[in-house]
Amino acid sequence: MISLEGLLALINGFSLSASNKRWLGEKLIEEARKEEGTTASVSASKFYGLWKDEDFPGLTADDMVKEIKESRRFNSEDLTL
Repeated sequence: MISLEGLLALINGFSLSASNKRWLGEKLIEEARKEEGTTASVSASKFYGLWKDEDFPGLTADDMVKEIKESRRFNSEDLTL
């Protein structure tokens, strides 16, 4: 069995260009996300009753939805890879 350090040394031994290293990294992340997505399914009903109305005074359900949607917007400059 090869260690992660050994695997990294092997990859570095290939003298890959920066773009090829980035591509390989993105593929590894993509595969990890697929694996995590299949094993960690959580029902939304699990969160029912998690927040109390007094935690968000004066905030309607529509306002909460709007706030959540607005918080998910970001620019590509915000991303660090």
